Amino acid sequence: MRTFFIFILLLFFCSMARAQDCACPDGINNDNDGKPYKTFRFSNGRELGICGYAAVENNDTSYTMFTLFQCEDKTPVKAWGANQTCQAEQVKDDLFIKEMYGLPIGQSFSTLWRPFYIHRFFYKNGALQEVTSYRKDLPKYSKQQIEQVFEAYKNLSKDSNESTMHVANMLFWAYTSGNKDAEAALKSIPDKFGPFDDVIAGEWKAIFATYENWKEKNKTN
Repeated sequence: MRTFFIFILLLFFCSMARAQDCACPDGINNDNDGKPYKTFRFSNGRELGICGYAAVENNDTSYTMFTLFQCEDKTPVKAWGANQTCQAEQVKDDLFIKEMYGLPIGQSFSTLWRPFYIHRFFYKNGALQEVTSYRKDLPKYSKQQIEQVFEAYKNLSKDSNESTMHVANMLFWAYTSGNKDAEAALKSIPDKFGPFDDVIAGEWKAIFATYENWKEKNKTN
């Protein structure tokens, strides 16, 4: 019994030592003195870490401009930029990195920030795997809401850039809600209301890139 107890202690201290040895890869920006903000251990003994910048609000931790890496050899797995904010959650042997998006799904089409694009990391046959998908459990627009989206689109003026981007986002969500006409309206935005400069151009690029990726992920044969 005493031998078994010593063996368990050795396993515990070895595990602690490995966790303490996990350090950020060289050249990775972070504000935590070169240490990962969070590490995630898997049942095969492998460990992933997050280095970058973190913020805590309402007991929820979010990460931005960060890198996910393998602790054993500091190999970077994937990096997210300064314009991306994510949450991280481990469920058993799955690590979920959830990209936050501003979606027009609140009251009166107000923007709510929600995890939307999900990266799932897991080990299979000793190799790290990644699968990505969009959430399908967020509320979709009703028929009446879609009619309101098209009404807002018809009432846009050429110089209302911020309103145009919001309606573009609404059209994207109408498309994800099953309305195919919303796709054509979304694609018409640059020709009807552009060209866009600086920040607005960046917003449009992000919305359209999300539409293209969502369509690719959800295409049917």
